[in-house]
Order: sequence, then C-alpha cells, then structure tokens
Amino acid sequence: MAADNPSLDRAIACHVKGQLDQALLLYLEALRLNPRDRTAAELVSAILRTHFELAVSLTKLGRASAAIESFQRVLAIQPDEALAHASLSRLFLARDDRTQATTHLRHYLRLVPEDHIGARLLLAYTGAEPPPDRPPPAYITRFYDSYAETYDRKLVDGLDYRCPQLILAALRRHCRGKLAILDLGCGTGLCGQAVRPLAKRLDGVDLSSQMVAKAKQRRIYNRLEVGDLYPFLDKKPGRYEVIVAAGVFEHIGDPARIFRAAFGALKDRGVFVFTAQDNPTQELSVNSSAFYTHGRGYLAERATACGFRVAALEPAVMWVENNSPVQGLCVVLSKPGGDAGRVRQERRAA
Repeated sequence: MAADNPSLDRAIACHVKGQLDQALLLYLEALRLNPRDRTAAELVSAILRTHFELAVSLTKLGRASAAIESFQRVLAIQPDEALAHASLSRLFLARDDRTQATTHLRHYLRLVPEDHIGARLLLAYTGAEPPPDRPPPAYITRFYDSYAETYDRKLVDGLDYRCPQLILAALRRHCRGKLAILDLGCGTGLCGQAVRPLAKRLDGVDLSSQMVAKAKQRRIYNRLEVGDLYPFLDKKPGRYEVIVAAGVFEHIGDPARIFRAAFGALKDRGVFVFTAQDNPTQELSVNSSAFYTHGRGYLAERATACGFRVAALEPAVMWVENNSPVQGLCVVLSKPGGDAGRVRQERRAA
C-alpha cells in the first residue's frame, strides 16, 4: 500500500507518535491520491473521534477554552458535524458570546431542521430571532425522555424544586372539596403526588413517554396519556374542575392558545393553577436555559382576553439553582360560571 500511496505510512507513523495534526494532513493527502482508500478514511474518522471525545471530557471538567479548541478541530475535519456546532453554541453562550453562539446555532439548524436542542429558542435568547410560538416537539420529547431517570432526584434534591407545593397551597386557598383535576404536563408525577389528596379524580398528560412511564409507577392517576397538551384539552370540553401545570410554562410562548384550550376543558367556576418564570422587564422572552419567561401584566392580559378572571398572581421562588433563587409566579385563573362564562366564551370564540 505504501508504494501506491506513500503518504499513508507516514501518516500512520505520526498517528502512533501522537502527532495528530501532522497525521491528519498526511491522511488527507493519502485520500486525495486515492479517494477510495478505506484505511485512510477510517483513520481520519479515528482522529475526529479523538478530538470529539476530548472536547466532551474537557467540557465536563469545566475546561471551556480547551473544549472550544477541540470542537473547532472537529469542525476543521468535518465542518458539518452537528453535535460540535451544538456544543460550541452552548460553550459560547456560557461566555455570553452571543455572536459566536448565533453562528453555530444557525449552522446546526441547517443540518438538523427538526431542532433537537432548542436552537430556535436559543436564537431568541441571543436576539437573533423573535421567540417562537412554542418549542419544537422533538426537542421537548428528547429532552425529557433522556431526563426521566434522574428528573426527580435532580429537581427535588438538587434544586429544592417547589412548584408542586406552590400549586397545592394555591388550591387549598381557592378550592373546596374533592375535585376532578388534570395534571397538565405531568412529567414524573411530582405535582400530581402533591395534589392527589384533593382529587376525586386525577388525570395526567405529557409529551414524553418516558416521563409518563415514571408517573405510572406512582399509581396515583386515574388516567395517564402520552400526547400533545393542546389536542388533549380540545377533546375534553367541560371535563375538569381544576387544571394544574407545574414547570410547563417554561415551554409555552404566547400563552393565549393554552389559555383558550384550558378554558374549554374546565367546568364553570373551574380554576387553572400554574407556575411560570417571572420576567420583570418584558412581556415574553427566552433565557439562556431555553426557557420562556413571562411578564405579570402580559399573563394577566392574555388570560383575561381568553375569558378568565385572574384570582391570584403572586411572586414565588420556584427552585434554587447555584445558591440563587429562581423567581417565578404562581397564577390562579378562574373560569366564570353560568351566563357570564358563556358570554365570555362567545366573545373569546369571536
């Protein structure tokens, strides 16, 4: 083989010595001379994997500069390596270098239009695009399916997650008796577990099948479904006295659609109780975690326009991250009863 393609033996010698840059140049020269040389192609892939695995390890170790350099080496070999672009976007966002992050996010989207990492949300954070109406379902499903095994431990033990308790306290203040409750975006059932003592019936729905599988293990729900929230609500007119949603509005942009759907699924005088991350300066924005944040006045205006009465809209700490409280809102919306409810529903439909 050396006689036919003399660069290959020199490339292998450099590779063995750990001289990866020189080996790569020689492998590429070998491929130029013989594009069908499988050995050279496989060894180029080996160098690519080496740089990628090193970059991932450096990222986990907090060595951001070295990780960026390694990912850039990956892209020098394979410019269309989507995961390298995704990883670089996150590293540059952590440095608040939004220009570089935007470049890599756009390149990622050209390669993966299904958007498994929430790139369009992050482009809204960088200011390159307006916030999308909602995250891509593929992003939400992949994110929570991969998170299901560790979700409870990370939230409860790692972040002092308080949203289920906030919702339970709100229900106790605003409701009486046993209730037909829907846990919207139920996840693993943390909120359902909190409100179960108040329920005569408890249903749950979530987009992630892995999260729903965990929720089933709690044996607290009368019915659980895997599916999109909006069509689920549309098929349940006047079914529930209470709808709860803990940690769901982080994945909802303009809330008008979810408000309309929840209004239709509630009985007269029913309530919709949810948490949302507070946005004290704007109506709607996306943060660096690719979560939506909502302004108080914005939520109230949207809810009222959809027929609800705002019964409570209170500041609350949702969880604690890196020793800093994450500020949020606990919101209680009430659906009017009788003629008032029908009139509001007609206006909303019009």
